Amino acid sequence: MSARPNSDILDLIYEAAFDPGLWAPVMERVADAIGGGAGWLSQLSVADGSGGQDDDPMARIDPTWPQRYLEHFSLRNPLHNVPDPEAYFRGWTTRVVLDTDIIAKQELVKTEFYNDFMRPQDVHSVVMFRLARRGDAISVVNITRPEHKGAFSPADLAYCEAIHPHMVRAYDLGQRFGATRRLSGALASVLDHSPHGLFLLDDDGRLHHANRNGERMLAQPGALRLAAGRLTAPSAADARRLDGLIAQAGSADGARRAGGSMVLAMAERRLPLSLTVSPVRSERFAPFAPGHTIVVCVTDLEVAVSVPEQKLRELFGLTPAETRLALAIFDGQTPAEAAESLGISHNTARNQLARVFEKTGANRQSALVRLIMRSVGVELRG
Repeated sequence: MSARPNSDILDLIYEAAFDPGLWAPVMERVADAIGGGAGWLSQLSVADGSGGQDDDPMARIDPTWPQRYLEHFSLRNPLHNVPDPEAYFRGWTTRVVLDTDIIAKQELVKTEFYNDFMRPQDVHSVVMFRLARRGDAISVVNITRPEHKGAFSPADLAYCEAIHPHMVRAYDLGQRFGATRRLSGALASVLDHSPHGLFLLDDDGRLHHANRNGERMLAQPGALRLAAGRLTAPSAADARRLDGLIAQAGSADGARRAGGSMVLAMAERRLPLSLTVSPVRSERFAPFAPGHTIVVCVTDLEVAVSVPEQKLRELFGLTPAETRLALAIFDGQTPAEAAESLGISHNTARNQLARVFEKTGANRQSALVRLIMRSVGVELRG
């Protein structure tokens, strides 16, 4: 097996950024490539394993098992739960992890989790693609492997390492694009409601459509601009980098076609623009860019992404102090970090968080984050 993923799987991964229903076939293809079995894109708390949802992407998994996991095994998972989340996240990064990187196999096979959850599903080994963190929850693609196939080989792991950056980039793009639902015929409205600048280009890099935020960025002096109908950057070095990413995403050579990322520094700005360039072959973009489409997603790092405080208070009856704490948790802070940033004691933060849980019905930080995302979404706030 070649360690280099082929263009078909890369196209499918980037398509999943805009259609989350495609994560299941992505996991099937990855599992087949490395001799795996099933797949689950989990979004769970590392404190107690809570947070799984019915719409979490899964591949080749009996639907009764995720429910059993949440009801009983979430507290017994040695591959995911940690005793001190704050210490754990100080060294956490997005990377590919094997079960044996976390716990020795001889110890794992002695656990209830292995014997009563993994083994009945013919799971002996797991490779985990860490994608993102939000609060105390992490998003991970888990690919399993039965015992009779042995351990994942060095070639399997090389393939995983090669495909991992694309999975991270697609997942991040999907989160930024609001891919918690499938795009519909009202694509223009979906694009315009995105808090990010979105540019749809054809194979040659010519601009076919920009959403409202994208148009605003083009109007800003010293930012992105159009040259002969093509999206480019003001400085020669940045323009070459962007041209290279667009050429790579639009390449007719399937072995070369892939996404990429860059930052665009601008004069008189403290933080740069963050650009993600992705190839997408999808009929959904046909009204804007027929055939193979290149999507450039631009995030202004000087504009915070947050939830409107007033709306959050109205929905759940939170006080201003409780709302500020909930937003700090939503932005990925631990209770201790939130207490420090808000200038309150750790005990006050814990008491406020308990009241937030009571008012919202959430019972964990990860559940609170999910509730906020599903209830009020995110907006740009300067």
